[in-house]
Amino acid sequence: MTLVIRETLAPSGWYLDPAGSGMLRWWNGTIWTLELMPDPVAVAAAYPPRKLPKPNA
Repeated sequence: MTLVIRETLAPSGWYLDPAGSGMLRWWNGTIWTLELMPDPVAVAAAYPPRKLPKPNA
């Protein structure tokens, strides 16, 4: 009898940086790359929408 163990890796894509930079890091399906980008959710939270004044009627 042969035991086969398969490691399931996450698909390639942008994930929270496991190094803790607060940015997203590209996972190529095998290893983490050096590519980083800002987390769009964090950026949006840092700049909440402003309420515009009502036009004069």
